[in-house]
Amino acid sequence: MKAKLASIAALFALSACASVGAPGASADFDPSRCYERQFSIYFEQQEAELNAAAREAIRTVQDELRGCQIDSVRVLGLAGAAGTSADNLDLSARRALFIEQYMEREASWRGKIETLAAGEAGAVAPDGTPEPMRRVARVTVQASAPAN
Repeated sequence: MKAKLASIAALFALSACASVGAPGASADFDPSRCYERQFSIYFEQQEAELNAAAREAIRTVQDELRGCQIDSVRVLGLAGAAGTSADNLDLSARRALFIEQYMEREASWRGKIETLAAGEAGAVAPDGTPEPMRRVARVTVQASAPAN
């Protein structure tokens, strides 16, 4: 009886090992989903830390691209025209940095992220009116199917 139980346990262990593939890849992996993604992360007024919606948006894109090769990521932090130019540049840089740090929790994304800060550049239209929704960072992810 012990030998039979040991055999059954070994079969379960082997079947579990057989179902494990390459890290991040699954049996239903579709390489056609490995393409460029662009999305925006929105922040509270004068804030740089990621809120729950921002973290969810990042996780969603990372989940969609799981198994893909991440070629590059560009994060452009923006800020409105409120405050000094130096403060706005710092705020936009911190926004991009917080996104980079969160994205790099996934090992396959580390070292692939370029952060840029625009500060208040473009926050005011030529006629002097403020551009809406400058509490944002724009993220572009270049992904491709992994080479086999």
